[in-house]
Amino acid sequence: MKIDLDQVKAYRVLHPDTSMRVNKTTPSGGFGDLLERLLHQPSSSNTQASVGLSEEETESKTSTETEVTAEQQREAVRNQLLAMLDMTPAERIRFAYLQSKGLTEEDLANMSPEEREKIEQEIQDELENKLGGVADSEDENTTG
Repeated sequence: MKIDLDQVKAYRVLHPDTSMRVNKTTPSGGFGDLLERLLHQPSSSNTQASVGLSEEETESKTSTETEVTAEQQREAVRNQLLAMLDMTPAERIRFAYLQSKGLTEEDLANMSPEEREKIEQEIQDELENKLGGVADSEDENTTG
């Protein structure tokens, strides 16, 4: 059994449950962009806005900020995991491919049509390689 990727893409774009997932109608907003935002957010725990406070007050404030920052990091990791779990196998393959090339969906959307087409074809080949192999092995198991 072969997977018709064009049919899968059409379903993914039109299906109402895919609004938060990475697809051609949402060039950004996927897991890669979430990860990119987290990597580039400024660290507020090292700023010293407490000029004129005693060392104990500064340490207490820094400790509280560290606890808040740690909680934010846990929440960010949780959100990343949930976003990854919400992806289909094809979306995970696409994400992994773009990540291996150091790209995001936004980077891909900003490329020239020729470059984008080349990357999209490479992603398509990767999908056929990984998902096609799974479908082929299932056929062999059912016929054998």
